[in-house]
Amino acid sequence: MRTRPDVELRMSRTVHPGDVVLVELVLRCRGKTPVDAIALHLEGMQVARVEERVLVPPHFLSLVARVSGPTTLPEGEQRYRASFPVPADAPCSYLGTRAEIRYGITLSIAIPWWLDVQESYEVLVTPRPVTRPARSPAAGTTARGDSPFVEVSLDDRVFAPGDEISGAVALGNVQGRGVRGIEISLVGVERLLSVDRSAPNRATEAHRFTAFRRADSRDEGRELPFRFRIPRSVAPSFDAGWVALVWGLEVRVELARADGVVHTTPLALGVFDSPPGLGAMRRQIGSGRWRAVWEAVGARHGLSLDALELRLSGTLSGAAASVWIDAGSSSSGALAGELRWPSWGLDLEVGVRRFLLALSSEDDEGFGRRYRVRGRDPGQVRAVVAGPLRRALLAFDDVRLDDEHVSVRSRTPGHDQPWLGAFLEHLAALAAEIGAANERIPPPTPMAGMRAAWERFAAEVHGRFEVGRMRIRDAQIDGATFHLDTCFERGPHPERSEITLVVEPPLDAALDPDDPEQLRAASPRAREAVKGLQARTRALRIAPHSIVITLPAPLEDPATLRDLLGEQLHVAALLRGPRAARPYR
Repeated sequence: MRTRPDVELRMSRTVHPGDVVLVELVLRCRGKTPVDAIALHLEGMQVARVEERVLVPPHFLSLVARVSGPTTLPEGEQRYRASFPVPADAPCSYLGTRAEIRYGITLSIAIPWWLDVQESYEVLVTPRPVTRPARSPAAGTTARGDSPFVEVSLDDRVFAPGDEISGAVALGNVQGRGVRGIEISLVGVERLLSVDRSAPNRATEAHRFTAFRRADSRDEGRELPFRFRIPRSVAPSFDAGWVALVWGLEVRVELARADGVVHTTPLALGVFDSPPGLGAMRRQIGSGRWRAVWEAVGARHGLSLDALELRLSGTLSGAAASVWIDAGSSSSGALAGELRWPSWGLDLEVGVRRFLLALSSEDDEGFGRRYRVRGRDPGQVRAVVAGPLRRALLAFDDVRLDDEHVSVRSRTPGHDQPWLGAFLEHLAALAAEIGAANERIPPPTPMAGMRAAWERFAAEVHGRFEVGRMRIRDAQIDGATFHLDTCFERGPHPERSEITLVVEPPLDAALDPDDPEQLRAASPRAREAVKGLQARTRALRIAPHSIVITLPAPLEDPATLRDLLGEQLHVAALLRGPRAARPYR
């Protein structure tokens, strides 16, 4: 007796333009079932609401895959596969106020003399991450005659969902008018093409997220900094031809007994492959005179002045350095600086107020009363946070130090000499002590006698040795890349060693060595090699891009692992197997 088959559709729910949507159809029949055809249909559709009408233009994407013609489905499970290429210029999915862009896959199974199967599944097409452009600060004003006006300065014009917009607002011509406050809103506007090409396009506010900043008439001329977090759920800017989504940051100054003042800065929201980096900062008032001072003082230390902002950057004693004015830290501002270097691997934290590590016998000028120090291994921390480094840190009013960067601040005017010169002298001295501290990092206390063997092996395999955590990165063995890590949980004693083989090209799928079903899919030789490697390790993890083995710690000499590393390479080769191009259906 014919029956309606149970349906399971497996596919990637999220794809990018230019990707291929891979679909696997699983049919389960309780008896023999004749069918006339089985088809999968990928559609891209768009909907626009204009006044009281709903417009549904022709679907911009329609792809059909006939996975079967007339046939009889046997009892049990049948699998079919299909692939749908999404055009590189396809618009992304969007659900707005007046416009929608959706993608869906429809399954059709024609069963003669029986109810057909018609089921739909949504596909989410998201933007492909692109390279984030360099920072481009924005500044604008509504100044017109003697009317109240607002000036807005932003650190950048381009952001991603979840980023923080930082900038400042300045008020003008507001004395005696009564300022109630400032509204800062991220506004998204949908623009729809008119059916009549000669008519103007329709624009509708579709999204608004608002924060508030206190202000009154006494703030006239002051720079009022703000930070605005973009919700992660917002849709990026796009232009699909018939509909576009544009974003802007709206600053509205609410005045008593007068119309508000509004300024909007156009923004672009996108999806990027990296977080925001350091770069040009927003413009400030009075920069003409200050820039000459900063450029001259910075040049003495080899630092360059930013093209737009009072910000020095460059290198001090091998550390990447930045200096700027932290205008929001106090009424008179403060000088702020930052140094960055390769990680020490100590889980180090140095901050104000509490001091948790016992260094009282070597305390300099009350360092222990001002700062608290945390680290995984007290022996390593004592060697690094020694007297000269502590004295260099005490030259600043506020310090935050960790394994790879230090941020410092001094509550002092920052625009002129001698304050800027003194600050840079202290920062240069701190950079020199950071470099000296890097040279005296010892191995973790339980591995003190193993450094020579690790350094020797790192040199043999052309890897990058990090003594603080006793690990070797990017070791090259037989053309493959390995990472050797000593892993700590809490305290100085290592919990385990992990050896990671970077698998390139990657495997088709991950493999759980403890899953008999997954092992059964591998070749007999691969199964034997996996079991052999598993028997020699505490744990074995096989992912598409890596094979990781866990060993006891500490590891005295990594050179003794060469045969084990060879086994990892052998397992990777057997699991990858011969790669032959074949049609995918």
